[in-house]
Amino acid sequence: MKRIVLIGNKSWEVEPILNALLNSTIRPQTLPNPSELNYPWTFPQGTPKPRAVWDNFSQATVELWCIQDIMDPQWNPSSSQGKHASLPKVLAYRQEPPDLVVAMGTAALGLNDSNNNGCVTVGSNIFIHNFHPNGENPQSKWDDPAHFEKVLPSAIAPDFFKLLDTATVSAIESGLLRPYLNPSPNIEVMSDKDYIGVSVVNITNYADYATSDTAGLQALANTGNKKPVGSVETTHGVIRLLCDAPFIFMSGITDREGHFADDVDGKDGKGNVKTAAQNFTAAFNIGVSLSHMIPKMAAYVIAAGQPKVVKVPQAL
Repeated sequence: MKRIVLIGNKSWEVEPILNALLNSTIRPQTLPNPSELNYPWTFPQGTPKPRAVWDNFSQATVELWCIQDIMDPQWNPSSSQGKHASLPKVLAYRQEPPDLVVAMGTAALGLNDSNNNGCVTVGSNIFIHNFHPNGENPQSKWDDPAHFEKVLPSAIAPDFFKLLDTATVSAIESGLLRPYLNPSPNIEVMSDKDYIGVSVVNITNYADYATSDTAGLQALANTGNKKPVGSVETTHGVIRLLCDAPFIFMSGITDREGHFADDVDGKDGKGNVKTAAQNFTAAFNIGVSLSHMIPKMAAYVIAAGQPKVVKVPQAL
């Protein structure tokens, strides 16, 4: 049995994703209802259970996980250290190791004065930047010098990205929502195996976002990197280091780099803060994309016969 694990960060990200996956007017007919559904979440904090499981495919199982659900209660839910410590619960849930790991979450992009708000990006490379490298954040002191501050490629085969063909992308884009604050002029799926997900870790104070994205991008630039950036956030890299299975990330873009206060915490004309609405839209768009991709991913891992154990790829 092939195993696909879809891992999201916070509950406010995973629940909109699940909303899209359960919506019969959004998802394609090829995606059935999950065979197991834990929504709403009613288990004690730290319980090692997924939000949903699809055992409907003949030779593949698909699990949707929320890191916040499974984190032990002593951790700040934003702690990279806590996420890293808790994620092995996902591996232990089934005997089979994953054949594909998909990291999901809201993120920034909009580099060089561009605007991708509302778009979904799909890539495979990861760059992890430690924003508090001297352990100065007592709530998150995660460090991994062997894997931080370098581009980490994925074992995913290039032909995986052929799953996002013109017809599939068109079907996805027909269901994407437009974010309330500063939407992109083109709400679209952006996919490239070369995309790098920049993960800036050990952030538990949202005030750090004022400078953390820029710091992560600068650290990447300092390596001499020439590959394109697909998103900037905090958690894709934590998920990437869970195991050595083929890996991709799917990011729902909420804000332009350097504009978190405007695009995520901005207000409408009546002074209402639109944070929840902006985040919901971006996460829901991930779910729309996933709804079309899950059946294709299941068929792909079955047909490809990808190895379940591979060596950690050398940094680029």
